[in-house]
Amino acid sequence: MDTKKKILLISPARQREKNEDFVFKMPFLNLPYLAAVTPAVYDVAIVDEEHEQVNFEADVSLVALSAQTPVAPRAYQIARKFKSRGIPVVMGGVHASTLPDEALEHVDAVIIGEGEFVWKHVLEDFEKGELKPVYTSGTDYDLAGLSWPRRDLLNPRFYIPLTMLETTRGCPHKCDFCGVSRFFGHHYRKRPLGDVVSEIQSIFGKGFRHRFNRMLSKFGIDLPYFIERRLIYFIDSNFAADQAYTRALMEALEELDVLWWGHTTVDIANDESFLRQMSDSGCIAVNIGFESLSSENLKAMRKSFAGSVDYSEAIRKIHANGIGIMGTFVVGFDGEDTSIFKTIYDFIMENRLDWALVFIRTPYPGTALFDTLEKSGRILTREWEKYDTLNCVFEPIGMTSMELEKGLRRVWKDIFSLKSIYHRILRHPQVHPMFYLGMNMQFHWMTRNWRA
Repeated sequence: MDTKKKILLISPARQREKNEDFVFKMPFLNLPYLAAVTPAVYDVAIVDEEHEQVNFEADVSLVALSAQTPVAPRAYQIARKFKSRGIPVVMGGVHASTLPDEALEHVDAVIIGEGEFVWKHVLEDFEKGELKPVYTSGTDYDLAGLSWPRRDLLNPRFYIPLTMLETTRGCPHKCDFCGVSRFFGHHYRKRPLGDVVSEIQSIFGKGFRHRFNRMLSKFGIDLPYFIERRLIYFIDSNFAADQAYTRALMEALEELDVLWWGHTTVDIANDESFLRQMSDSGCIAVNIGFESLSSENLKAMRKSFAGSVDYSEAIRKIHANGIGIMGTFVVGFDGEDTSIFKTIYDFIMENRLDWALVFIRTPYPGTALFDTLEKSGRILTREWEKYDTLNCVFEPIGMTSMELEKGLRRVWKDIFSLKSIYHRILRHPQVHPMFYLGMNMQFHWMTRNWRA
């Protein structure tokens, strides 16, 4: 008879209309990290509400939730239901870390910051029946020996075939819209290279068709990697922040039969040898936050370091090395009018970005942008569900909030139209067309079904 206490870790899902749902489902690491540091005396389960219903009658002793701002209201609903049965509930994540007093209206305890470093203290107090309201994790924890996340608790059939992996935390930049630095700190913390390589090798091992698969990939045939799930998504804020560290990691990746992508800044294009090594190590994509085509806007959002790079020339260099570009842009800056959507669309088409999304500039609580707009009385709502970058939650200058939302949906439809996909993905020269065609077509089907 199993006498272990059961802990349920829940990732809530924001309630959306079916035709507005994102098609790609990513695995996640925050709860698997928490599970990894949970002692074996407990039974641990993870429920991803995007795919599974939460069993509110489950025989559990403790519930932990993690939520970003748009799903915080749903997390509170879940918490209240378990608390009504007398089950203690703990909440962490960016939103609870930013607004712990709000979260404590619904849960028993809040973890501020990186939960895996204080989880043992939470469990000790839970066993004594003395949960504290707040547990604070700093941003200076050494990442050496970081426990590998319990990926086995996530059902792989729910997600696109990739493995998320983390090599660093933190970011020295202070972009006004971003809460990453507040949560993870303003300096880069690097995992020891050996720890990262060991984790990768434990997941994949050495591919037995390495040379053959890599040769096929050079011609844009990546099917073996998708079938065998030999794909890595490095979730670091900037995978190339410390190039010496990244180069050493890429040397190890060259010996493995994997493909990978991650987030970088556009200035990687300044180093041709670095781009070649990225390509040789299996990089098929970089996610670059271009944010704005205006140097003034980049300065306003405290990202002026990106404005010194010629975007078009950088894209050309990256593409020339067989690396695709997932570009993101932000709209809603003061003074922008509805012409901004065509400007961004034309840039995407002219430079044949392999995948691109446009988001509304969103003032998340706790960011400098939120403070600025709140002081000027321009925050329109605190309905956190709407803080999803697709709804306008502040009063823009230059167009109405309705024009901003309608323009966003229109440009998504244009980006993922069949004409656009053909021009960007299928015309020669091609960059991993199978990979990007699949991504773009998924978004084509989604946006086609959007309501007007």
